[in-house]
Amino acid sequence: MIGWIEVAALVFGLVISALITLSPRFWTGSRSLLFLILPASLSAALEVFGEQSGALLEADVHRLAFACIVFAAAGGYLTGQHKKSFSIPILATGSLLIALLCLVPTPYSQGVEAPEAYVQLGLAGYLSAFFLLIVSVIVLARLEQVLRSASETTRWGLKFLFVGIAAIYAAIIYMSSQVLLFPPVAGLLPVGSLRLFHCIFPVSCGLIFISWLRSSGTTRISVSHGAIYSSITLFSVGVYLIASSLIARWAGQWGDLGLPVEALVFLLSAIVLTVILLDTGFRHHARSWIRRNIFAGRYDYRHFWLEATEKVRSIDPPAVTASALADIVHRALGAIEVSIWVRRWNPTKLELLSSTGAISGSLEMQADGVVEELIDITEPVSAHDLDKRKDSPVLSAFVKKTRASLLVPLLSSNRIVGVITVGADRSGRSYDWEAREFLRALAGHAAGEFHKSDLLETLVSAKEDEAFRAFSTFVLHDLKNFASTLSYIAQNAPKHQHNPEFQKDAFQSVYDTAEKMKRLCNSLRTFSSSLAWDKKPVDLNQIVQRAADTLAAAGSDHVKLELQSLPP
Repeated sequence: MIGWIEVAALVFGLVISALITLSPRFWTGSRSLLFLILPASLSAALEVFGEQSGALLEADVHRLAFACIVFAAAGGYLTGQHKKSFSIPILATGSLLIALLCLVPTPYSQGVEAPEAYVQLGLAGYLSAFFLLIVSVIVLARLEQVLRSASETTRWGLKFLFVGIAAIYAAIIYMSSQVLLFPPVAGLLPVGSLRLFHCIFPVSCGLIFISWLRSSGTTRISVSHGAIYSSITLFSVGVYLIASSLIARWAGQWGDLGLPVEALVFLLSAIVLTVILLDTGFRHHARSWIRRNIFAGRYDYRHFWLEATEKVRSIDPPAVTASALADIVHRALGAIEVSIWVRRWNPTKLELLSSTGAISGSLEMQADGVVEELIDITEPVSAHDLDKRKDSPVLSAFVKKTRASLLVPLLSSNRIVGVITVGADRSGRSYDWEAREFLRALAGHAAGEFHKSDLLETLVSAKEDEAFRAFSTFVLHDLKNFASTLSYIAQNAPKHQHNPEFQKDAFQSVYDTAEKMKRLCNSLRTFSSSLAWDKKPVDLNQIVQRAADTLAAAGSDHVKLELQSLPP
Protein backbone atom coordinates (compact mmCIF):
# COMPACT_ATOMS: atom_id res chain seq x y z
CA MET A 1 0.00 0.00 0.00
CA ILE A 2 2.74 2.40 1.01
CA GLY A 3 4.74 1.57 -2.10
CA TRP A 4 1.86 2.45 -4.38
CA ILE A 5 1.39 5.80 -2.62
CA GLU A 6 5.03 6.67 -3.21
CA VAL A 7 4.74 5.55 -6.83
CA ALA A 8 1.74 7.86 -7.18
CA ALA A 9 3.77 10.69 -5.62
CA LEU A 10 6.55 10.10 -8.15
CA VAL A 11 4.17 9.98 -11.13
CA PHE A 12 2.19 13.04 -10.06
CA GLY A 13 5.36 14.99 -9.43
CA LEU A 14 6.80 14.16 -12.85
CA VAL A 15 3.53 15.04 -14.61
CA ILE A 16 3.26 18.43 -12.89
CA SER A 17 6.94 19.11 -13.62
CA ALA A 18 6.39 18.38 -17.31
CA LEU A 19 3.32 20.64 -17.48
CA ILE A 20 5.12 23.54 -15.79
CA THR A 21 8.15 23.09 -18.03
CA LEU A 22 6.14 23.03 -21.26
CA SER A 23 3.49 25.60 -20.29
CA PRO A 24 4.32 27.84 -17.31
CA ARG A 25 0.87 29.32 -16.79
CA PHE A 26 1.08 30.76 -13.31
CA TRP A 27 3.31 33.85 -13.63
CA THR A 28 6.67 34.94 -14.96
CA GLY A 29 9.17 32.55 -13.45
CA SER A 30 6.68 29.73 -12.88
CA ARG A 31 9.42 27.22 -13.70
CA SER A 32 11.00 28.04 -10.33
CA LEU A 33 8.35 25.69 -8.90
CA LEU A 34 10.46 22.86 -10.32
CA PHE A 35 12.96 23.48 -7.51
CA LEU A 36 10.23 22.37 -5.12
CA ILE A 37 8.49 19.61 -7.08
CA LEU A 38 11.43 17.74 -8.63
CA PRO A 39 13.40 17.15 -5.37
CA ALA A 40 10.19 16.02 -3.67
CA SER A 41 9.58 13.62 -6.57
CA LEU A 42 13.17 12.37 -6.26
CA SER A 43 12.53 11.67 -2.58
CA ALA A 44 9.60 9.44 -3.53
CA ALA A 45 11.70 7.77 -6.25
CA LEU A 46 14.38 6.88 -3.69
CA GLU A 47 11.76 5.28 -1.46
CA VAL A 48 10.43 3.25 -4.42
CA PHE A 49 13.66 2.13 -6.09
CA GLY A 50 16.30 2.56 -3.39
CA GLU A 51 15.69 -0.61 -1.44
CA GLN A 52 15.01 -2.69 -4.57
CA SER A 53 18.42 -1.87 -6.00
CA GLY A 54 20.16 -3.53 -3.06
CA ALA A 55 22.97 -0.97 -3.15
CA LEU A 56 21.62 1.04 -0.22
CA LEU A 57 20.48 0.13 3.24
CA GLU A 58 16.98 1.08 4.31
CA ALA A 59 18.34 3.73 6.68
CA ASP A 60 20.45 5.21 3.88
CA VAL A 61 17.39 5.39 1.63
CA HIS A 62 15.40 7.28 4.25
CA ARG A 63 18.36 9.54 4.93
CA LEU A 64 18.75 10.46 1.23
CA ALA A 65 14.99 10.96 0.90
CA PHE A 66 15.11 13.37 3.83
CA ALA A 67 18.03 15.21 2.17
CA CYS A 68 15.93 15.61 -1.00
CA ILE A 69 13.14 17.14 1.08
CA VAL A 70 15.64 19.63 2.52
CA PHE A 71 16.59 20.61 -1.03
CA ALA A 72 12.90 20.85 -1.99
CA ALA A 73 12.15 23.20 0.92
CA ALA A 74 15.10 25.45 0.06
CA GLY A 75 14.17 25.39 -3.63
CA GLY A 76 10.56 26.25 -2.86
CA TYR A 77 11.76 29.38 -1.11
CA LEU A 78 13.02 30.64 -4.49
CA THR A 79 9.50 30.65 -5.95
CA GLY A 80 8.63 34.23 -6.88
CA GLN A 81 11.77 35.71 -5.34
CA HIS A 82 12.89 39.04 -6.85
CA LYS A 83 15.95 39.52 -4.68
CA LYS A 84 18.80 37.02 -4.89
CA SER A 85 20.85 38.41 -2.02
CA PHE A 86 18.74 36.62 0.58
CA SER A 87 18.10 33.51 -1.54
CA ILE A 88 21.79 32.67 -1.85
CA PRO A 89 22.28 32.15 1.92
CA ILE A 90 19.19 29.93 2.02
CA LEU A 91 20.49 27.76 -0.82
CA ALA A 92 24.00 27.70 0.64
CA THR A 93 22.68 26.63 4.04
CA GLY A 94 20.50 23.94 2.48
CA SER A 95 23.39 22.64 0.38
CA LEU A 96 25.68 22.52 3.42
CA LEU A 97 23.12 20.58 5.43
CA ILE A 98 22.58 18.12 2.58
CA ALA A 99 26.33 17.58 2.37
CA LEU A 100 26.50 16.98 6.12
CA LEU A 101 23.61 14.52 5.92
CA CYS A 102 25.41 12.56 3.21
CA LEU A 103 28.98 12.72 4.55
CA VAL A 104 28.90 12.85 8.34
CA PRO A 105 28.67 9.33 9.84
CA THR A 106 25.65 8.66 12.03
CA PRO A 107 25.49 6.64 15.25
CA TYR A 108 23.85 3.66 13.52
CA SER A 109 26.77 3.42 11.10
CA GLN A 110 29.07 3.02 14.11
CA GLY A 111 27.16 0.06 15.52
CA VAL A 112 24.44 1.90 17.47
CA GLU A 113 21.01 0.59 16.59
CA ALA A 114 18.15 3.02 16.08
CA PRO A 115 14.75 2.38 17.67
CA GLU A 116 12.26 0.55 15.51
CA ALA A 117 10.48 2.74 12.93
CA TYR A 118 13.06 5.52 13.44
CA VAL A 119 16.07 6.68 11.43
CA GLN A 120 19.06 8.27 13.14
CA LEU A 121 20.10 11.42 11.28
CA GLY A 122 22.54 12.74 13.86
CA LEU A 123 23.32 16.38 14.58
CA ALA A 124 23.18 17.24 10.86
CA GLY A 125 19.62 15.92 10.74
CA TYR A 126 18.65 17.94 13.80
CA LEU A 127 20.05 21.14 12.25
CA SER A 128 18.32 20.29 8.98
CA ALA A 129 15.00 19.92 10.80
CA PHE A 130 15.47 23.34 12.40
CA PHE A 131 16.30 24.77 8.96
CA LEU A 132 13.17 23.16 7.49
CA LEU A 133 11.01 24.65 10.21
CA ILE A 134 12.31 28.18 9.65
CA VAL A 135 12.03 28.05 5.85
CA SER A 136 8.54 26.53 6.02
CA VAL A 137 7.26 29.27 8.31
CA ILE A 138 8.69 31.96 6.01
CA VAL A 139 7.11 30.40 2.91
CA LEU A 140 3.72 29.90 4.57
CA ALA A 141 3.69 33.50 5.83
CA ARG A 142 4.53 34.73 2.32
CA LEU A 143 1.79 32.59 0.76
CA GLU A 144 -0.76 33.92 3.21
CA GLN A 145 0.15 37.54 2.52
CA VAL A 146 0.19 37.08 -1.26
CA LEU A 147 -3.19 35.34 -1.25
CA ARG A 148 -4.69 38.02 0.97
CA SER A 149 -3.43 40.92 -1.14
CA ALA A 150 -4.31 39.36 -4.53
CA SER A 151 -7.33 40.47 -6.53
CA GLU A 152 -10.43 38.31 -6.69
CA THR A 153 -9.63 37.08 -10.21
CA THR A 154 -6.04 36.23 -9.29
CA ARG A 155 -7.17 34.53 -6.10
CA TRP A 156 -9.64 32.38 -8.05
CA GLY A 157 -6.91 31.20 -10.41
CA LEU A 158 -4.11 30.58 -7.92
CA LYS A 159 -5.76 29.58 -4.67
CA PHE A 160 -5.34 25.83 -5.33
CA LEU A 161 -1.67 26.40 -6.15
CA PHE A 162 -1.16 28.14 -2.82
CA VAL A 163 -3.10 25.46 -0.96
CA GLY A 164 -0.99 22.75 -2.62
CA ILE A 165 2.29 24.43 -1.72
CA ALA A 166 1.03 25.12 1.80
CA ALA A 167 0.13 21.44 2.21
CA ILE A 168 3.68 20.42 1.24
CA TYR A 169 5.23 22.77 3.76
CA ALA A 170 2.71 21.78 6.43
CA ALA A 171 3.88 18.17 6.04
CA ILE A 172 7.49 19.41 6.23
CA ILE A 173 6.71 21.29 9.46
CA TYR A 174 5.21 18.15 10.98
CA MET A 175 8.20 16.06 9.96
CA SER A 176 10.79 18.57 11.22
CA SER A 177 8.95 19.07 14.50
CA GLN A 178 9.09 15.31 15.09
CA VAL A 179 12.88 15.38 14.69
CA LEU A 180 13.23 18.36 17.05
CA LEU A 181 11.50 16.44 19.83
CA PHE A 182 14.56 14.22 20.28
CA PRO A 183 18.08 15.12 21.46
CA PRO A 184 20.29 16.83 18.84
CA VAL A 185 22.96 14.14 18.92
CA ALA A 186 20.56 11.40 17.82
CA GLY A 187 18.36 13.36 15.42
CA LEU A 188 15.72 10.64 15.23
CA LEU A 189 13.37 10.79 12.25
CA PRO A 190 10.12 8.79 12.48
CA VAL A 191 9.72 6.83 9.25
CA GLY A 192 5.98 7.43 9.44
CA SER A 193 6.43 11.21 9.18
CA LEU A 194 8.56 10.73 6.06
CA ARG A 195 5.91 8.52 4.51
CA LEU A 196 3.24 11.04 5.52
CA PHE A 197 5.02 13.60 3.36
CA HIS A 198 4.83 11.23 0.39
CA CYS A 199 1.10 10.76 1.03
CA ILE A 200 0.44 14.53 1.03
CA PHE A 201 2.62 15.24 -2.00
CA PRO A 202 0.31 13.69 -4.68
CA VAL A 203 -2.65 15.54 -3.16
CA SER A 204 -0.71 18.79 -3.46
CA CYS A 205 0.19 17.95 -7.06
CA GLY A 206 -3.50 17.45 -7.80
CA LEU A 207 -4.33 20.88 -6.37
CA ILE A 208 -1.51 22.45 -8.38
CA PHE A 209 -2.88 20.77 -11.51
CA ILE A 210 -6.34 22.31 -10.90
CA SER A 211 -4.74 25.72 -10.55
CA TRP A 212 -2.71 25.10 -13.72
CA LEU A 213 -5.96 24.48 -15.63
CA ARG A 214 -7.48 27.72 -14.30
CA SER A 215 -4.51 30.01 -14.92
CA SER A 216 -3.92 31.87 -18.16
CA GLY A 217 -0.27 32.84 -17.72
CA THR A 218 -0.91 36.60 -17.51
CA THR A 219 -1.25 36.79 -13.73
CA ARG A 220 1.02 39.17 -11.86
CA ILE A 221 1.34 39.13 -8.10
CA SER A 222 2.73 41.87 -5.88
CA VAL A 223 2.77 42.09 -2.11
CA SER A 224 2.50 45.36 -0.23
CA HIS A 225 5.38 46.46 1.96
CA GLY A 226 3.13 46.55 5.00
CA ALA A 227 2.22 42.89 4.55
CA ILE A 228 5.87 41.86 4.35
CA TYR A 229 6.79 43.96 7.39
CA SER A 230 4.02 42.37 9.47
CA SER A 231 4.98 38.85 8.37
CA ILE A 232 8.69 39.34 9.06
CA THR A 233 7.92 40.95 12.42
CA LEU A 234 5.71 38.05 13.50
CA PHE A 235 8.23 35.51 12.24
CA SER A 236 11.15 37.23 13.98
CA VAL A 237 9.27 37.44 17.25
CA GLY A 238 8.35 33.76 16.98
CA VAL A 239 11.95 32.69 16.30
CA TYR A 240 13.20 34.86 19.16
CA LEU A 241 10.71 33.41 21.62
CA ILE A 242 11.47 29.84 20.51
CA ALA A 243 15.19 30.48 20.92
CA SER A 244 14.67 32.03 24.34
CA SER A 245 12.58 29.02 25.37
CA LEU A 246 15.36 26.65 24.31
CA ILE A 247 17.91 28.73 26.22
CA ALA A 248 15.65 28.74 29.26
CA ARG A 249 15.34 24.96 29.07
CA TRP A 250 19.10 24.62 28.81
CA ALA A 251 19.63 27.01 31.73
CA GLY A 252 17.20 24.97 33.80
CA GLN A 253 19.70 22.10 33.77
CA TRP A 254 22.20 24.06 35.85
CA GLY A 255 20.64 22.85 39.06
CA ASP A 256 18.38 24.17 41.75
CA LEU A 257 19.17 27.86 42.32
CA GLY A 258 16.18 28.52 44.54
CA LEU A 259 14.12 30.21 41.81
CA PRO A 260 12.46 29.19 38.53
CA VAL A 261 15.35 29.69 36.09
CA GLU A 262 13.23 28.95 32.99
CA ALA A 263 10.69 31.66 33.84
CA LEU A 264 13.45 34.13 34.74
CA VAL A 265 15.32 33.64 31.45
CA PHE A 266 12.11 33.82 29.42
CA LEU A 267 10.91 37.04 31.10
CA LEU A 268 14.31 38.69 30.72
CA SER A 269 14.33 37.69 27.05
CA ALA A 270 10.85 39.19 26.60
CA ILE A 271 12.03 42.46 28.17
CA VAL A 272 15.09 42.58 25.90
CA LEU A 273 12.88 41.87 22.87
CA THR A 274 10.53 44.73 23.80
CA VAL A 275 13.42 47.17 24.18
CA ILE A 276 14.86 46.13 20.82
CA LEU A 277 11.53 46.45 18.98
CA LEU A 278 10.88 49.90 20.45
CA ASP A 279 14.32 51.20 19.45
CA THR A 280 13.94 53.68 16.60
CA GLY A 281 17.37 53.04 15.13
CA PHE A 282 16.81 49.29 15.09
CA ARG A 283 13.46 49.61 13.34
CA HIS A 284 14.90 51.88 10.65
CA HIS A 285 17.88 49.55 10.16
CA ALA A 286 15.49 46.61 9.84
CA ARG A 287 13.29 48.41 7.30
CA SER A 288 16.33 49.43 5.28
CA TRP A 289 17.61 45.83 5.27
CA ILE A 290 14.21 44.48 4.20
CA ARG A 291 13.98 47.01 1.36
CA ARG A 292 17.44 46.12 0.08
CA ASN A 293 17.17 42.33 0.31
CA ILE A 294 13.52 41.40 -0.23
CA PHE A 295 11.67 43.93 -2.39
CA ALA A 296 12.22 44.60 -6.06
CA GLY A 297 11.63 48.27 -5.20
CA ARG A 298 12.44 49.82 -1.85
CA TYR A 299 9.24 51.84 -1.58
CA ASP A 300 5.58 50.92 -1.76
CA TYR A 301 4.97 53.40 -4.56
CA ARG A 302 1.30 52.54 -4.99
CA HIS A 303 0.52 53.03 -1.30
CA PHE A 304 2.38 56.32 -0.97
CA TRP A 305 1.04 57.67 -4.27
CA LEU A 306 -2.56 56.96 -3.24
CA GLU A 307 -1.88 58.57 0.13
CA ALA A 308 -0.28 61.60 -1.52
CA THR A 309 -3.20 62.15 -3.91
CA GLU A 310 -5.64 61.82 -1.01
CA LYS A 311 -3.89 64.06 1.54
CA VAL A 312 -1.72 66.47 -0.47
CA ARG A 313 -4.45 68.56 -2.10
CA SER A 314 -4.77 72.15 -3.24
CA ILE A 315 -8.27 72.51 -1.73
CA ASP A 316 -6.86 72.21 1.79
CA PRO A 317 -5.06 75.02 3.60
CA PRO A 318 -1.35 75.07 2.68
CA ALA A 319 -0.32 74.29 6.28
CA VAL A 320 -2.47 71.13 6.31
CA THR A 321 -1.10 70.06 2.94
CA ALA A 322 2.48 70.65 4.09
CA SER A 323 1.95 68.63 7.29
CA ALA A 324 0.61 65.68 5.28
CA LEU A 325 3.57 65.90 2.89
CA ALA A 326 6.10 65.98 5.74
CA ASP A 327 4.45 62.94 7.35
CA ILE A 328 4.65 60.94 4.11
CA VAL A 329 8.34 61.79 3.64
CA HIS A 330 9.07 60.90 7.27
CA ARG A 331 7.39 57.48 7.08
CA ALA A 332 8.70 56.59 3.64
CA LEU A 333 12.38 57.45 4.14
CA GLY A 334 12.73 57.15 7.90
CA ALA A 335 14.00 60.72 8.24
CA ILE A 336 13.22 62.48 11.52
CA GLU A 337 13.96 66.10 10.56
CA VAL A 338 11.71 67.12 7.65
CA SER A 339 10.59 70.66 6.82
CA ILE A 340 8.38 72.13 4.09
CA TRP A 341 9.08 75.65 2.80
CA VAL A 342 6.83 77.44 0.27
CA ARG A 343 6.87 80.80 -1.52
CA ARG A 344 3.68 82.63 -0.68
CA TRP A 345 3.09 86.37 -0.32
CA ASN A 346 6.70 87.49 -0.80
CA PRO A 347 8.24 85.82 -3.88
CA THR A 348 11.79 86.38 -2.60
CA LYS A 349 11.23 84.59 0.73
CA LEU A 350 10.38 81.06 1.77
CA GLU A 351 7.75 80.55 4.45
CA LEU A 352 7.93 77.57 6.82
CA LEU A 353 4.65 75.63 6.72
CA SER A 354 5.56 72.40 8.53
CA SER A 355 8.48 70.74 10.30
CA THR A 356 9.09 67.52 12.22
CA GLY A 357 11.73 66.27 14.60
CA ALA A 358 14.20 68.23 16.69
CA ILE A 359 14.12 71.26 14.36
CA SER A 360 10.47 71.97 15.19
CA GLY A 361 10.22 75.20 17.13
CA SER A 362 13.81 76.25 16.46
CA LEU A 363 13.41 77.43 12.86
CA GLU A 364 12.46 80.94 11.83
CA MET A 365 9.19 81.28 9.97
CA GLN A 366 10.85 82.86 6.92
CA ALA A 367 14.10 82.31 5.06
CA ASP A 368 15.67 85.10 3.00
CA GLY A 369 17.95 84.71 0.01
CA VAL A 370 17.32 80.99 -0.50
CA VAL A 371 15.01 81.25 -3.51
CA GLU A 372 17.71 82.79 -5.67
CA GLU A 373 20.07 79.92 -4.83
CA LEU A 374 17.47 77.29 -5.77
CA ILE A 375 16.78 78.57 -9.28
CA ASP A 376 19.48 76.40 -10.88
CA ILE A 377 18.56 73.26 -8.86
CA THR A 378 16.03 71.00 -10.58
CA GLU A 379 16.74 67.64 -8.89
CA PRO A 380 17.15 66.51 -5.28
CA VAL A 381 20.64 67.48 -4.17
CA SER A 382 22.58 66.27 -1.14
CA ALA A 383 24.18 68.46 1.49
CA HIS A 384 27.58 67.03 0.51
CA ASP A 385 27.13 68.32 -3.04
CA LEU A 386 26.10 71.72 -1.73
CA ASP A 387 29.24 71.95 0.39
CA LYS A 388 31.26 71.88 -2.83
CA ARG A 389 29.56 75.11 -3.93
CA LYS A 390 31.63 77.81 -2.24
CA ASP A 391 29.54 80.61 -3.76
CA SER A 392 26.33 79.87 -1.82
CA PRO A 393 26.89 80.67 1.88
CA VAL A 394 23.19 81.48 2.39
CA LEU A 395 22.13 78.06 1.12
CA SER A 396 24.80 76.33 3.21
CA ALA A 397 23.57 78.12 6.32
CA PHE A 398 20.00 77.12 5.46
CA VAL A 399 21.04 73.46 5.13
CA LYS A 400 22.89 73.58 8.45
CA LYS A 401 19.96 75.21 10.22
CA THR A 402 17.45 72.63 8.94
CA ARG A 403 19.86 69.66 9.45
CA ALA A 404 19.17 68.60 5.89
CA SER A 405 20.84 65.72 4.10
CA LEU A 406 18.78 66.35 0.96
CA LEU A 407 17.21 69.43 -0.56
CA VAL A 408 14.27 68.63 -2.82
CA PRO A 409 13.05 71.59 -4.91
CA LEU A 410 9.31 71.95 -5.49
CA LEU A 411 9.02 72.80 -9.19
CA SER A 412 5.80 73.49 -11.08
CA SER A 413 5.87 74.79 -14.66
CA ASN A 414 9.60 75.55 -14.24
CA ARG A 415 8.76 77.79 -11.29
CA ILE A 416 10.22 77.40 -7.81
CA VAL A 417 7.24 76.84 -5.54
CA GLY A 418 9.22 75.82 -2.47
CA VAL A 419 11.64 73.24 -1.12
CA ILE A 420 11.61 70.12 1.08
CA THR A 421 14.49 69.53 3.48
CA VAL A 422 15.06 65.88 4.44
CA GLY A 423 17.22 64.97 7.43
CA ALA A 424 19.57 62.02 7.75
CA ASP A 425 18.31 58.47 7.39
CA ARG A 426 18.02 56.81 10.79
CA SER A 427 19.57 53.65 9.39
CA GLY A 428 22.84 55.54 8.93
CA ARG A 429 22.98 55.10 5.15
CA SER A 430 23.04 57.88 2.61
CA TYR A 431 20.08 58.31 0.27
CA ASP A 432 20.57 56.49 -3.02
CA TRP A 433 19.15 57.26 -6.46
CA GLU A 434 15.93 55.36 -5.73
CA ALA A 435 15.20 57.56 -2.71
CA ARG A 436 15.89 60.64 -4.81
CA GLU A 437 13.59 59.44 -7.58
CA PHE A 438 10.87 58.78 -5.03
CA LEU A 439 11.27 62.28 -3.60
CA ARG A 440 11.38 63.84 -7.07
CA ALA A 441 8.06 62.23 -8.04
CA LEU A 442 6.46 63.14 -4.72
CA ALA A 443 7.79 66.69 -4.92
CA GLY A 444 6.39 67.08 -8.44
CA HIS A 445 2.89 66.23 -7.23
CA ALA A 446 3.19 68.42 -4.14
CA ALA A 447 4.55 71.37 -6.14
CA GLY A 448 1.58 71.18 -8.50
CA GLU A 449 -0.84 71.20 -5.57
CA PHE A 450 0.90 74.14 -3.87
CA HIS A 451 0.96 75.99 -7.19
CA LYS A 452 -2.76 75.38 -7.71
CA SER A 453 -3.44 76.54 -4.16
CA ASP A 454 -1.51 79.74 -4.87
CA LEU A 455 -3.39 80.28 -8.12
CA LEU A 456 -6.68 79.60 -6.35
CA GLU A 457 -5.88 82.23 -3.73
CA THR A 458 -4.99 84.68 -6.50
CA LEU A 459 -8.24 83.91 -8.29
CA VAL A 460 -10.28 84.35 -5.13
CA SER A 461 -8.54 87.65 -4.44
CA ALA A 462 -9.25 88.81 -7.99
CA LYS A 463 -12.91 87.82 -7.64
CA GLU A 464 -13.12 89.71 -4.36
CA ASP A 465 -11.60 92.80 -5.99
CA GLU A 466 -14.05 92.48 -8.88
CA ALA A 467 -16.98 92.16 -6.49
CA PHE A 468 -15.77 95.17 -4.51
CA ARG A 469 -15.47 97.24 -7.69
CA ALA A 470 -18.98 96.27 -8.75
CA PHE A 471 -20.30 97.10 -5.30
CA SER A 472 -18.46 100.43 -5.33
CA THR A 473 -19.99 101.24 -8.72
CA PHE A 474 -23.51 100.74 -7.35
CA VAL A 475 -22.73 102.83 -4.26
CA LEU A 476 -21.27 105.64 -6.37
CA HIS A 477 -24.32 105.48 -8.65
CA ASP A 478 -26.64 105.97 -5.68
CA LEU A 479 -24.49 108.80 -4.34
CA LYS A 480 -24.54 110.40 -7.77
CA ASN A 481 -28.34 110.24 -7.81
CA PHE A 482 -28.47 111.83 -4.36
CA ALA A 483 -26.09 114.58 -5.46
CA SER A 484 -28.08 115.18 -8.66
CA THR A 485 -31.32 115.53 -6.69
CA LEU A 486 -29.83 118.03 -4.25
CA SER A 487 -28.08 119.91 -7.07
CA TYR A 488 -31.36 120.19 -8.98
CA ILE A 489 -33.10 121.62 -5.92
CA ALA A 490 -30.26 124.10 -5.34
CA GLN A 491 -30.35 125.27 -8.97
CA ASN A 492 -34.10 125.96 -8.93
CA ALA A 493 -34.31 127.42 -5.42
CA PRO A 494 -33.44 131.07 -6.40
CA LYS A 495 -36.16 131.09 -9.00
CA HIS A 496 -38.94 129.24 -7.15
CA GLN A 497 -38.08 129.67 -3.50
CA HIS A 498 -41.29 131.64 -2.82
CA ASN A 499 -43.49 129.07 -4.56
CA PRO A 500 -45.28 126.96 -1.93
CA GLU A 501 -45.51 124.00 -4.26
CA PHE A 502 -41.77 124.12 -4.93
CA GLN A 503 -41.05 124.39 -1.25
CA LYS A 504 -43.22 121.37 -0.55
CA ASP A 505 -41.60 119.28 -3.30
CA ALA A 506 -38.09 120.38 -2.29
CA PHE A 507 -38.61 119.47 1.36
CA GLN A 508 -40.04 116.10 0.36
CA SER A 509 -37.11 115.40 -1.99
CA VAL A 510 -34.59 116.35 0.69
CA TYR A 511 -36.39 114.13 3.18
CA ASP A 512 -36.48 111.19 0.74
CA THR A 513 -32.82 111.67 -0.12
CA ALA A 514 -31.90 111.73 3.57
CA GLU A 515 -33.82 108.50 4.20
CA LYS A 516 -32.14 106.81 1.25
CA MET A 517 -28.74 107.92 2.49
CA LYS A 518 -29.54 106.52 5.95
CA ARG A 519 -30.52 103.18 4.43
CA LEU A 520 -27.35 103.18 2.35
CA CYS A 521 -25.22 103.90 5.42
CA ASN A 522 -26.98 101.16 7.36
CA SER A 523 -26.38 98.74 4.49
CA LEU A 524 -22.69 99.63 4.39
CA ARG A 525 -22.44 99.18 8.16
CA THR A 526 -24.13 95.80 7.91
CA PHE A 527 -21.88 94.76 5.04
CA SER A 528 -18.71 95.66 6.95
CA SER A 529 -19.63 94.03 10.26
CA SER A 530 -22.55 91.70 10.78
CA LEU A 531 -22.65 90.16 7.31
CA ALA A 532 -19.34 88.39 7.81
CA TRP A 533 -20.68 86.75 10.97
CA ASP A 534 -24.13 85.85 9.61
CA LYS A 535 -23.06 83.83 6.59
CA LYS A 536 -25.12 80.70 6.05
CA PRO A 537 -26.05 78.49 3.10
CA VAL A 538 -29.03 79.74 1.07
CA ASP A 539 -31.03 77.82 -1.49
CA LEU A 540 -30.93 79.91 -4.66
CA ASN A 541 -34.01 78.13 -5.99
CA GLN A 542 -36.03 79.57 -3.10
CA ILE A 543 -34.81 83.09 -3.85
CA VAL A 544 -35.65 82.76 -7.54
CA GLN A 545 -39.04 81.28 -6.71
CA ARG A 546 -39.77 84.12 -4.29
CA ALA A 547 -38.89 86.72 -6.95
CA ALA A 548 -41.06 84.92 -9.51
CA ASP A 549 -43.98 84.89 -7.07
CA THR A 550 -43.58 88.64 -6.62
CA LEU A 551 -43.71 89.17 -10.40
CA ALA A 552 -46.73 86.90 -10.68
CA ALA A 553 -48.51 88.88 -7.99
CA ALA A 554 -47.82 92.03 -10.02
CA GLY A 555 -49.60 90.53 -13.00
CA SER A 556 -46.60 89.42 -15.04
CA ASP A 557 -46.98 86.04 -16.73
CA HIS A 558 -43.89 86.17 -18.96
CA VAL A 559 -41.55 84.38 -16.53
CA LYS A 560 -41.05 80.63 -17.04
CA LEU A 561 -39.06 78.80 -14.35
CA GLU A 562 -36.81 75.79 -14.93
CA LEU A 563 -35.35 75.02 -11.52
CA GLN A 564 -33.14 72.04 -10.74
CA SER A 565 -31.74 70.74 -7.49
CA LEU A 566 -28.36 72.23 -6.65
CA PRO A 567 -25.35 70.04 -5.81
CA PRO A 568 -24.43 69.92 -2.10
